[in-house]
Amino acid sequence: MLVHAKLFPCAHSCKYCLMGDKKLTRMTSERFLRLVERLLEWELEQAGEIYISYVLNYTSDYDRKTLGLVRDLELKFPRSYPTLSGITLGGLRWRARAELREWLLERQAFGCRTAHASLAGIGGVHDAWNGRAGNFDLIMSTLEIAGDIGMALGARLFVARSTLPHLRALDDMLNQLPKHDGDWRYALPFFYFGWGVRHEEERIDEKIRDALPAWMEPLIRESTREGVWRSEREWIDLVRSGRFAAREPQLILNVNDGNIEQLENMSCDEIVAEYDARTRAAYAVIPALNELCERYGDRDGTKIYPLQRCIEMKWLDLHLAEHPTDFERPLTHLQMGN
Repeated sequence: MLVHAKLFPCAHSCKYCLMGDKKLTRMTSERFLRLVERLLEWELEQAGEIYISYVLNYTSDYDRKTLGLVRDLELKFPRSYPTLSGITLGGLRWRARAELREWLLERQAFGCRTAHASLAGIGGVHDAWNGRAGNFDLIMSTLEIAGDIGMALGARLFVARSTLPHLRALDDMLNQLPKHDGDWRYALPFFYFGWGVRHEEERIDEKIRDALPAWMEPLIRESTREGVWRSEREWIDLVRSGRFAAREPQLILNVNDGNIEQLENMSCDEIVAEYDARTRAAYAVIPALNELCERYGDRDGTKIYPLQRCIEMKWLDLHLAEHPTDFERPLTHLQMGN
């Protein structure tokens, strides 16, 4: 079960934001983490039948008190992917270079080992996509300092029609950063969720994909589980072949001002039972994947959708436009912004 709270606002707004429309909750991180701790204590009693993970965002820009609370929780209940082990650089507030170094050293002291950035071109192109002048320079400075103090560096290069002319220069700039074991880099088209659904005119197609230069091949292989990017018609072929992997539904508990008090007054068994029932009800409304594919798949569609979830989301959106349905989409893997 993923337990999720949106507590830390972005300092700027990316046009392709994966989370879409944002609504910040007013509850404190301390209150949220008390609920998480109770669920983690309960998890220990379940003999491996359920696994609890938790996320605090919209950004990684936690205050010092939250850092301490999360660290204490991670020491008590180790997770496969510790919350404090890495930072993402999207949405961070502006800091001067000296302050950036102090901030990164503080995060390193709390266990941070990696820094990851998403980049949509270079300079003004990236800044336009990210809604803040100077954002590209800030991210590159942050990566440089993070590398200088020993953090492994990750970078996602967004491949869109407007970023194509700048990808080589961007890769060259990233090559000038400090290098460490554990660095990683990959390329992806915009996802089809969040605000990414607004930019279909930027989505590359098969012709562009197949003409990408050889130096990008390793970045594409690193980008998805199978190391390939498929067009819509290629996804259709995969669905029809019967080789399309079915997803196991994951319980998603979005904690906010509207439900925190109720959750605090429920037992963990009651929380899981209720959200299991609600999740099953939400999925029951969604037509089977084969049905969505046959009804809404574009047999001539050559635009690239990098993830299975992306094409499922597109087909579901077309279905809901034709058959408006009131259901708890945020409880499914086809939610628009979690």
